[in-house]
Amino acid sequence: MIARHLRFAATAIAAAVFSTQAAATPLSTRQILHEFNAVVLTDLNSQSHVDGRTWVGGTATGGDYAQHANDTPASKYAGLTVMGNANRVQVNALGAVIGGNLSGATINAGSGVIHGNVHNSNLNGAAWVGGSLTGSNTNGGRLPSLDGTMQANADAAHSTDFAATLGALSASLGQMSGTGSTVTFNGYGKATFNAVANASGVAVFNLIDAGVFKASEFEFNLGDATTVILNASDESATIGANFLGGSAQTLGSKLIWNFRNATSITTNALFGGAILAPSARLTNNQNIEGGVFVKSLEQHGELHLQAFDGKLNPVPEPASGALLLAGLLMLALTRRRAP
Repeated sequence: MIARHLRFAATAIAAAVFSTQAAATPLSTRQILHEFNAVVLTDLNSQSHVDGRTWVGGTATGGDYAQHANDTPASKYAGLTVMGNANRVQVNALGAVIGGNLSGATINAGSGVIHGNVHNSNLNGAAWVGGSLTGSNTNGGRLPSLDGTMQANADAAHSTDFAATLGALSASLGQMSGTGSTVTFNGYGKATFNAVANASGVAVFNLIDAGVFKASEFEFNLGDATTVILNASDESATIGANFLGGSAQTLGSKLIWNFRNATSITTNALFGGAILAPSARLTNNQNIEGGVFVKSLEQHGELHLQAFDGKLNPVPEPASGALLLAGLLMLALTRRRAP
């Protein structure tokens, strides 16, 4: 009887995992950092715009999205995906998938998939609305069912466990040993990052000196490093440093600032590089040259597209745990039945 239950459990787990992967394959950590300009695990409040693609796990209020569609890397995801309600958002390209209600919004280009109600909104591309439609325009037509692009966007919307995947990435990066990279201070507010890369071109800074984020200027000597991981242990950080020599723009696609323990981050000056902080609320009061991958976002500056093209060690995807469990159960059953 026990063996029968184990066999059933293993089969069910494997079936669930493989059926999910067949519908839409989860993104790898590198794909997330490359395809998205912003991933916000809970709520986003915006008074600015995002150049590239955005995924929001909770509610999105305000903001313009997919401003630079031609520069945005290809993806099965829409320009804006919101798993909850979306209010006063404007999507300029690549369409939108909204898991809840949509109000006071405009989807200028691309299809719209809205699972809830639509109120006082303009949908200029083809749209599928699961709930009611009031005070709104469907200039591209209201479809009775999802077309191919809509279906691909809708399937992708919930295919990746962003919280688990980004959490695993942050933990993995945080455990990396330093590569001999150092930070020096000139005594006048400037912090200089001197990178030493490994054979793969990856430089790792483990920033244990809290004085780094008190600096007023950042300078970078990267040498032959093509990917730079900056691990910060701070629980909170307020950053107002000036990135010297236009380094925010030139290095934005190479730098990953990993705030594994942070719950609050504020940027008060132009910032360069991806911010990985899956447990933090980020408030950006100035523009960021790079992606943000955070718990929640209070956006007051623009998020500029700097698609990550560096090197990352593979991180086990969340689904692999279920696959491993299924495999172990099947192995145990096989051994139990062996003579």
